[in-house]
Amino acid sequence: MVLGLVACGEPVLRNAPKPSTPAVAGAAAAVAGAATLAAPDAQARRAAEANKPSDEKKPVKSGPSVPSDVLDRLDHTGSGSGSGSSAAAKQPQPQPPLDWKPEPVK
Repeated sequence: MVLGLVACGEPVLRNAPKPSTPAVAGAAAAVAGAATLAAPDAQARRAAEANKPSDEKKPVKSGPSVPSDVLDRLDHTGSGSGSGSSAAAKQPQPQPPLDWKPEPVK
């Protein structure tokens, strides 16, 4: 029933009385105060339990398996196949000195 009222929205609830905002805030503060008086250390216990590690070990799922031919190709990197085996990719590129400045364009 409540879902129907909420789903219809504005037309159905247009004439419904609206509660006073200070009254609702006061009621919420009263409920929070009563909960605090009932169990003053409840929030601290909940926080301590949330931060405590669990004793049971969770199973770890393994990732996708790698076909053996891929591993064989990685073992033979000097064969010349693949994009990572070129001579330019193996040698680091020279870096300009730190005090280098480009020449001005005329």
